[in-house]
Amino acid sequence: MAPGDAAPLSGAGEKLEGVNLSDTIGAFYEKEMPRLVLFVMTVSSSLDGHGAADVAQTAFERALPRWPALRNPKAWLYKVAQREAIARAEAIRREMPTEALPDRPDEMSAALAAEWRAEQREVMTYLKALAPKQREVMRWTLAGFPDAEIAEALGLSTDAVKSSRRYARNNLRKRLGPERRDTR
Repeated sequence: MAPGDAAPLSGAGEKLEGVNLSDTIGAFYEKEMPRLVLFVMTVSSSLDGHGAADVAQTAFERALPRWPALRNPKAWLYKVAQREAIARAEAIRREMPTEALPDRPDEMSAALAAEWRAEQREVMTYLKALAPKQREVMRWTLAGFPDAEIAEALGLSTDAVKSSRRYARNNLRKRLGPERRDTR
């Protein structure tokens, strides 16, 4: 069962008085969509910006009918997006023989690349180079999840989450160089 999918909110299935779900979902979408696209891009290097946006949109589409019953919609959404990204990456791998891969000028779409600073693209490259567990923990950390939710989503202890994040940050500091160690 995905995080956030366990217990329905009180009043789920009933009309929620005084709450406009459309506005609530719309605000949530506006806030989380860009973060979710970045999250998906760190899940698989075979997904470009357009593919990551498509995966994120699919996750939102799956959340919509379940919205009133989701205890933690953000965690549920990110877990669904992660699973969808892995499934799509696997489908891409199966469809294209490795010797027939087309040349790609840049892994990100032109629209996303224009919005991103060079430093952000560099950090994304470094994140993809981390060990798998470190990359997973940093992906969920950068998406704004607390340690307990990360541990639940990844099936780890909170101490393992903290340890993996510490190692990941140390590795990122080494790669980013001394001139940027004090940022973020």
